[in-house]
Amino acid sequence: MLLGILYIAFGIVLVSQPVASALILTYVLGLTLLISGFVRILLGISHWKDAGWIMLLSGAFGVLAGLVILTGFPMTGLWVLGFLLGVDLISHGIAWLGYAWQPVRRTA
Repeated sequence: MLLGILYIAFGIVLVSQPVASALILTYVLGLTLLISGFVRILLGISHWKDAGWIMLLSGAFGVLAGLVILTGFPMTGLWVLGFLLGVDLISHGIAWLGYAWQPVRRTA
């Protein structure tokens, strides 16, 4: 129920204030990319033998994208939503594909 109320409230804010909404979404995107980048770096380190370097590289791109957004805020709100999200999604997709293509190692 609380989640439903939050969705409605956030939706009303986004619709009523489109310019402010773009700035809010840009800031949230920066934080999300930064946090998910750190998580991917930790995953890459913990799965290093299973092509973890690819996940580590993807995480580095995520952290870098998050830092670019947050350090240039609010001017980054004009262009960042499309460009950096696209770059991050491409690197994230490559990392997951690389991880999925690794042969399965069975332990006895």
